[in-house]
Amino acid sequence: MSKTDVNGDVRACLELGVQAAEAYKRPDLGERLARLLGTVGDPDVQVVVVGEFKQGKSSLINALVNAKICPVDDDIATAVPTVLRHGEEKQAWAVVEPAGEPSVPENEERRPIPFEQVPAYATEMGGVDNTINVKGVEIELPRKLLAEGLVLVDTPGVGGLGSAHSTAALGALSVADAALFVSDASQEYTRAEMDFLAQAQDLCPAVVCLMTKTDFYPAWRRVLEINNGHLQRLGFNIPIVPVSSMLRAEAVRRNDRDLNRESGFPELVRQLTGEIVAGANARERDRSKAAIVDVCDQLAGQFESELAALNDPERANELLERLEEAKRKADTLRSQVAKWSTTLNDGVNDLTSDIDFDFRQRMRAITQEGDAAIENSDPMDTWAEFEPWLVNRVSHEVVSNYRYLTERAGGLSDAVASHFDSDGDLVGQLDIHNPAGVLDGVSVDPTVDLSETTAGKKGMTMLRGSYSGMLMFTLLGGMASAVVPPLALTFAAPAAGLVMGRGALKEEKTRQIAKRRSEAKNSMRRYCDEVSFKVSKDSRDTMRRVQRQLRDHYSLRADELHKSTTENLKAAQDAAKVGVSEKAGRVRDIEAEIGRIRGLRTRAAQLAAVSPNTQAAQTQAAQTQAAQNQSPA
Repeated sequence: MSKTDVNGDVRACLELGVQAAEAYKRPDLGERLARLLGTVGDPDVQVVVVGEFKQGKSSLINALVNAKICPVDDDIATAVPTVLRHGEEKQAWAVVEPAGEPSVPENEERRPIPFEQVPAYATEMGGVDNTINVKGVEIELPRKLLAEGLVLVDTPGVGGLGSAHSTAALGALSVADAALFVSDASQEYTRAEMDFLAQAQDLCPAVVCLMTKTDFYPAWRRVLEINNGHLQRLGFNIPIVPVSSMLRAEAVRRNDRDLNRESGFPELVRQLTGEIVAGANARERDRSKAAIVDVCDQLAGQFESELAALNDPERANELLERLEEAKRKADTLRSQVAKWSTTLNDGVNDLTSDIDFDFRQRMRAITQEGDAAIENSDPMDTWAEFEPWLVNRVSHEVVSNYRYLTERAGGLSDAVASHFDSDGDLVGQLDIHNPAGVLDGVSVDPTVDLSETTAGKKGMTMLRGSYSGMLMFTLLGGMASAVVPPLALTFAAPAAGLVMGRGALKEEKTRQIAKRRSEAKNSMRRYCDEVSFKVSKDSRDTMRRVQRQLRDHYSLRADELHKSTTENLKAAQDAAKVGVSEKAGRVRDIEAEIGRIRGLRTRAAQLAAVSPNTQAAQTQAAQTQAAQNQSPA
């Protein structure tokens, strides 16, 4: 089943549901379905492309969509995330914020830019207004691959996991549906790449490894074998797909299917559309199905209550008691002391405390590791490696903390939803931003003095020590001249001065190392404190947004249930007043209305008749066959 078919069926069911809700005078239920209707066909399945500098990420995306979109050059590199999605026309925007403004989503502005200026905004080559900070570039392109809902994000190179770029990559992973990890075939995975893969698995639901430039390195099969061994030893169940962007481009130019298969791109397309996008489509379909079924049940409840009262007048009192009990429960859900409201408030308080403790624990571990590393080395020699380690480690812990926040917030949504006898249908839609922006503008103190003592200062230190030693030895020698021959004192004084001078120089060196260690530790703590200050504020703001989102959503659900139970009770009470002559006609009318609603419910239930795994397998097979039989263009 293609995405177009799925979207058509889902949209048709939702439109019928909106019409039914309006016809039965339930605009509140219609609004819920209308909101879903506005999102059908736009699941935005974000796939983030990550990897080191110059591994072929931009070339890969260009070859995948058969267009020169992302800039490729030996001397420049992608500097900000570049988002590529489907659009009817080719156009581009820059996401910017005024220089000097706090780096928060509220300050960001989306400005249209000429398509030919995309490289200037997306890379480090410059050429844009210095009064703005470019946060990202967004591109729309009419491509069939992207029309399925796929959104590709080209990230900056992670810079050995030690640059500010790695922060953007980690932040993008935390809100992505999948990640493509790119490493070329020149060598096996490095330790830094393996560490990053471990982080990616923690942060992202799905990860696929791509080995690029297989056309350039003849030993790529051996490297592929070694890399598979590395992944297996660490227990990573991650596929590696070898690809060549150059072969793909040449296959498109020649319209050569065999060369296209050799490029490896059909397998990549299968992974993207057959598993990642298909899974997102299944989730979208199931969410719509659940909403339509619930609305149909509420619409049918009124008629079913009336029909039960008409068909069995003797049990009308028992029916009314059940409906009154259901109404009392619905009234309780709307009250200020409703259990779901208590669960939400207590859950937010617990979650805020737990998230804060988790983050403080992570930062405490970083400072302990940093103190140990600084204490066991001379910062003058190790700071060049320590600083990027600190930045990346903090970035990873911040993103991990937000991932933990996302998981716990989803659990809270489920707990609140349990009071309504439904699933937490807000999971995956909670208002949690990319945490990478929180770290923008926070850097390690650059004023740390890690310079070595100059030769002149060393000489002066040794001279002072030597002079003091010689003076002390001469005075003591003068007092002992009656016992020690003067000639011996003449030769011993310079030697004593030399020993004392070397001792003074050693003490000064120890003092300088201790000073550098102290400054390095203070710089690390200032950086961690500044990060903690920003993250704590943003984390609390995030929890407030989540709380309001859950509160508003379930308040509407409580209102819906209250109105439904009220209508059900009223319909049953009115049924007792229907005369014998009118009863038969009314029963026929009610049965007809129930039949219409049940028909819509059955149609909605059939949207999920095919399991996500089955649909994914069918889509994979179709995509593989299409990739093999169709031209690469």
